[in-house]
This record gives sequence, C-alpha cells and structure tokens, in this order.
Amino acid sequence: MRQELIAQLNKWHEEDKYQEIVDRIKETPTILIDDELATHLGRALNNLGRYKEALKWFMKTADQGKKDPLWHFRVGYAHYYLDQLKDAIREFEIAHKLDPEDEDTVQFLEWSRKEATEAPADKDSDEEDE
Repeated sequence: MRQELIAQLNKWHEEDKYQEIVDRIKETPTILIDDELATHLGRALNNLGRYKEALKWFMKTADQGKKDPLWHFRVGYAHYYLDQLKDAIREFEIAHKLDPEDEDTVQFLEWSRKEATEAPADKDSDEEDE
C-alpha cells in the first residue's frame, strides 16, 4: 500500500498533477505525515505557487534535509518566489556546495544574487508577506 502511494505521487508529479498530490496527502491525518510524505507535499505546494505553505512542510523535514542538496534547492526556491532573497541565496549556496554540478541551482543562485543587488536598500528580504 505504501509503495503504491509513493508510486502514485511520483506519477502525478511527472504528469504535473500537483493538486492531486496535495489532496491525497492531506487526506492523511497530519500526525501520520512522515518526512517522505512531507517532502512530496512541499514539492507539490512549491509547484502550485503556495510557497509559504511549502516552507512549513519543508521545515518539518529540516533534520533529514541538512545534507540533501535537493532539499536546500526546494527551500531556496520557495524563498526566492517569496522575495526573501537573503534566505534564498543562503539555501542555494548550500545546495551548490553539496552538488556543484546542478545547473538549476547555479541559475537560481545567480538570479537571486542579481536581484538582491538590484533590490531597494530599504527592502528587507526577510519580511513576511501579507
């Protein structure tokens, strides 16, 4: 049953059916959502543009993600689209250090740094969105 669920979540991801992933995982009582399901949920929420919600789920897997470049990329991605550029740069730098060959990480790190230098000086990238 568990393997079938994970296989279905991966299939939906490949088919860009992110809302199906969210709906299926949210049928599970929150207490039973383990790190693997939280990661699938966070990834789907990122792809749906629900970055704040995605970050909450990624933070539940922070211990597991410390040495995972993909985890840092996904967290950086959410911060990037929330205009939290300092946090995005930090996460992309960690992801790049862990996996220097990942071209997506390099691209997002470059964009984040460029946008951070162009941002108004009085804009605090750590602000909470409304």
